[in-house]
Amino acid sequence: MPSAYFSLQLTFAAHYATAADVPFDVAVARCTNLRRRLHLWGESGAEQWAIFLAELGTVSHDQAALLSTTLKFHKARPPLAPAPTFGCFSYDSPNATGVLRIHFMPPEGLAASPLAAAAVDARQHELRAMFQHVRSAHPEARSVMGVSWLYNLRAYTRLFPQAFIESIQPVSGPLHLNGSSTWGQVLDWRQQVKPAVRDELLRRLVDMDVAAPWRVFPLQAQVAMCDVQAFHDLFT
Repeated sequence: MPSAYFSLQLTFAAHYATAADVPFDVAVARCTNLRRRLHLWGESGAEQWAIFLAELGTVSHDQAALLSTTLKFHKARPPLAPAPTFGCFSYDSPNATGVLRIHFMPPEGLAASPLAAAAVDARQHELRAMFQHVRSAHPEARSVMGVSWLYNLRAYTRLFPQAFIESIQPVSGPLHLNGSSTWGQVLDWRQQVKPAVRDELLRRLVDMDVAAPWRVFPLQAQVAMCDVQAFHDLFT
């Protein structure tokens, strides 16, 4: 995954830098999820992230050197702090208004697509385990939100309560490209770059609107949100 995925993101950033007339390091920070992939998110990773960007800046016109530098930092990435996961699912603790955000990231080692029809029961078992935990650990949760390109797929949305499904709509505000809510669509469940999606994204780069670079992706992120009680009713 890293070489092909990182190369695509660096190409995207280079195009954005030229189109938006910004330094390459600015484009990397705005248009890639490399900071998360290098485990440099947050205050603890700020210094190393700045070093990484500075090194990229010295080789910004050499694609091979850019990829080599990125792979070097990926190999040396610090370990992530342990976080609770429930199979393919995880969540962020509720924010100040009680909104709990859910995430989907298949673990390594799966033998088949985690969204296949045969896997529905397994995924709902994971959701049941997660929301049983949420109910006891986070009584302050009031609603559940998801933001992802996956909400375009019936294979994903069928896992959730009807109220959540019915709430799905396009994201109204600017989208960040520093996570997987948009970039995730270029990877398959094995975490390999999908050639067709990669080629379509590269073809669309000529039409990039620098004010909304996420719009060149084949699938746009969608948002879903409903009362947490709908999840408790279904899964606990």
